[in-house]
Amino acid sequence: MLSKAPPAIRAGALLLAADAAYGMQMYAAAASRYREYRASYRGMPDSARAAEALGWAELRAGQRDQARLAWVAFSDAYPGDTRAPMLLILAAELASRSGDQAASQKLLDRIITQYATSPYAGIARLARSGLAMRQQQEPEALRDLEEVVRASGPAAIETRRKLGEALAVPGGEAQLEATLPRSGNGGDGEGALDRFATPFLDRAHREPAPYTLHGLVLLTASDRGWADVLAVRLASRLVDDFPAYPPSAALITRVATAAAAAGQWPVARRAWETLAAKAPASAMARDARIGLAESLFRTGAATEARGMAQSAAAGGGDEAPRALLLLAEIHESAGERRTALVVYERLLQEYPRADRTPASLQTHARLLEEFGQADRMRPVLRRLVEVSKGEAASEAAYRLAQGLRAEGQHAAAVEWFLTASYMAEGSRWSRLSLLGAGASLTTLDEKKEALAVYRKLLPARPGVDPPADREASGEAAYRAGEILAGAGVHEDALDMFVTSAHFTAGLPAERRALVGVLKCLVATGDRASAEAIYRRLSASAATEPDLLAQARTALRSNGATHGNGNGNGNGHGNGNGNGESALPKGTR
Repeated sequence: MLSKAPPAIRAGALLLAADAAYGMQMYAAAASRYREYRASYRGMPDSARAAEALGWAELRAGQRDQARLAWVAFSDAYPGDTRAPMLLILAAELASRSGDQAASQKLLDRIITQYATSPYAGIARLARSGLAMRQQQEPEALRDLEEVVRASGPAAIETRRKLGEALAVPGGEAQLEATLPRSGNGGDGEGALDRFATPFLDRAHREPAPYTLHGLVLLTASDRGWADVLAVRLASRLVDDFPAYPPSAALITRVATAAAAAGQWPVARRAWETLAAKAPASAMARDARIGLAESLFRTGAATEARGMAQSAAAGGGDEAPRALLLLAEIHESAGERRTALVVYERLLQEYPRADRTPASLQTHARLLEEFGQADRMRPVLRRLVEVSKGEAASEAAYRLAQGLRAEGQHAAAVEWFLTASYMAEGSRWSRLSLLGAGASLTTLDEKKEALAVYRKLLPARPGVDPPADREASGEAAYRAGEILAGAGVHEDALDMFVTSAHFTAGLPAERRALVGVLKCLVATGDRASAEAIYRRLSASAATEPDLLAQARTALRSNGATHGNGNGNGNGHGNGNGNGESALPKGTR
């Protein structure tokens, strides 16, 4: 009788019976015998193997929870056994499949803490990353995933696959221990992310769940940007393999949006088309359809883009302004400029506060001016000032001021001129704006303020420092001279006119400045110098007749005489047009 046999014989027979039952797929009977062996012969050499086998028998018998408990018990009883971390991973996976995420998390934490140097720690981190992603804990998920990429590499993916197959396929456990890694497979160094991602891009590879792939998309985008080609390919794979996974569409949208923002339109188009292939145009979000339309337009498919933009614009809603903007640009690119203006005007009327780019507003304003509707530019220019900066904003503010000045609203014009000058100090528009502000202030009889504005355009040391813009500085000096002359301050006015002539030497404005000099010389009694300047002006064929008339009138009004243009003056020069020879002493 077996009951009278020595314990070793009885134990061997019981284990043999358990193994035989398992081999004949009588899993419930096998589990019963393995459990009996564990209870009666715990100290026997094969007790660890029986404890492991008990878990497999329970699993094949459909008792997942019992299998999990058996493998956890194994790891509790034999923590130093090389199989312990592997069985804990299997137990964690069974807990997850049963919906007990808390138990799975606890087991994965245990592996990472207790078996940190084991290659199974990387697999546990991979599983924990997927669990965290499933629970929408992105930072935690990405920390674990990044460590797996760095320390384990793609070997963790292959090992996870083998573990999953062993759980699913009877008999798969037989070769499991022989094929699993026994040492780390470092993925650190350059190219680690690409190597880790390679299996996910292989069409033969099938992820069991979307969570790790989702995390890898986020990790790649964080490391390289959403428009990176690897991020695009991974996101596309996520959409392809898991079209019903809610974040899939959001991720591919982020890829497309980032690519569009970076001007990578082929990438954006590929991303939008990937999304459209899984979600027909009628089911796509409207913003996605407009994104696809824009990427089509930017990559040369204007006809398809126009149809999509027209449909989106006609539908109204939050995305209609964006669709109208795109439609206007499509029309303009096709040379349909008047139609483009009609679309811009519709956008302004129906969606006055819609987001606009500076470029679209500039085009809108230019088209209004081109088609004789400059009186309707004001709201467009105001928006341009609001949404742009630098020279674009300065130009818009300047044009606003010019319109107000033309209407006689000089006080309002001054405000906009000064706003324009501050927005892009030192620019052409700033200089023009200061000149405009000075002119309106003069009209308002605020001449002291006008002089202060004009002096902003003059170098700090007029006789030493060159002007930033000869024409603007020359004009400012001339206008300052006019104000001073009108106030009877002829000596100061003379300095301003001389400065203007100096700055504009060789330019048409120089001759006007010389007339100003002549008038001041007459007013201060220096007729000889005034006549020398007149001779110089009259000797030049470029001098405008009205300027000569003004000069003659100034000379005659003071009883001065003038020669025929060939005299030598009184020692101040010979009128040879060199820009300085005819200027009075002390003012050059």
